[in-house]
Amino acid sequence: MSQRIAHSKITKKFRSNNKQLLFSKGKGGEVEAVDGATYLDFVMGYGPVILGHATPEFTERFSRYLSNGVMMPGYSRFHEEYLDRLLAPRPGARGAFFKTASEAITGALRIAAMETGRLGVIRSGYIGWHDSQVANSLKWHEPLHSPFRQKLRYVDGMRGVTGDEAVHNWVDLRLESLAEIIDTHRDRLGCFVFDAYLASFTTPAVLAQALAMCHEAGLLTVFDETKTGGRISPLGYAHDLGLETDLIVIGKALANGAPISVLIGRPELLIHAERARLSGTFSKEMLAAYAALAARDILEQPIGDSPDGWAELGRIGTRVAETFSQAAKSAGVAGSVWAQPVLGGGMFELVYSDDVLGDKTRRENLLAAFAANGILLLEGHPSFVCLAHGQTDWADLEDRATRALRLWSTDGEADDE
Repeated sequence: MSQRIAHSKITKKFRSNNKQLLFSKGKGGEVEAVDGATYLDFVMGYGPVILGHATPEFTERFSRYLSNGVMMPGYSRFHEEYLDRLLAPRPGARGAFFKTASEAITGALRIAAMETGRLGVIRSGYIGWHDSQVANSLKWHEPLHSPFRQKLRYVDGMRGVTGDEAVHNWVDLRLESLAEIIDTHRDRLGCFVFDAYLASFTTPAVLAQALAMCHEAGLLTVFDETKTGGRISPLGYAHDLGLETDLIVIGKALANGAPISVLIGRPELLIHAERARLSGTFSKEMLAAYAALAARDILEQPIGDSPDGWAELGRIGTRVAETFSQAAKSAGVAGSVWAQPVLGGGMFELVYSDDVLGDKTRRENLLAAFAANGILLLEGHPSFVCLAHGQTDWADLEDRATRALRLWSTDGEADDE
């Protein structure tokens, strides 16, 4: 199995009987592998699935949109309708459509270069897989004090990442170090890109000051809300906090798994879009626009006591994190690992004591223990919830997680609480 797929190393971590899992279908908050085993899914395709797999209401709404066709000569009224709904809180803003956020970030970097005349970039966080986004990058999802965070990666085979086009890492989120980067490379810098997930590592006040420093130096600022926009709220962290950023990239959770990303900005910046060639053949296909409209139709509705789907996701993710933490207590390993919600609960992550944080083998063993007990989630990266997880059997989740943590404790010699 899987001998023909050139896959990333992360997907190889989802294994059974020492073989990589291949999946056949999903339903709600679960997925089924080709061997018939089912798993509670907190990977959610790494974040795009926000309603759940093959949920009836989404499938029905999406099917109705499909009767209008798949692709027109240009953009459609469905693209326009989606932007009208998405950007209602930002009068005058415009949007450019892409398939992936890596493409949208590339578009933002190109706009910044056209606007400022400078090609250098300051980066903080994982902002995509294209050369200037990932080359000489770090393990950005690791905590600030993790021994794995600082190691540079992806240094081979990358173009356009030196000289005037160099990308500089803002690693520690201290304003003093950001000022040093700006002062040293001011004449080359045109853009500052911040991964909104890292907002959980700092404060809104620090980010507001960082953006002000970059603006004062003439940099265009970009908030990459790929993980957060459409998941923690319709437009994400920067908009919710009123942070003054020039461009916003949102993606992943917009369309319940269909590939779509949107670059958002003021008209005077997006006017560069045509000259910068910010489009491709499939930027205007309609499947993703239909899926995004269908997802938004559902997310805008009240759910139980929650005013909308985004608030409900926060409630669900918070409860999932609490359940994993309770399981850690039941397994006697609460001093070694626990879970916490991220940015309101649309995401959650595992947190480790310092001795476990620096032990990659134990961390990978924990992931395998969860998979062996029918739970798929991520480590060293936030995990994700969907609305269908609101129907989770919480006692069953806690029982599975407790068994997994006990198994890990036996193999990994985890510390008692």
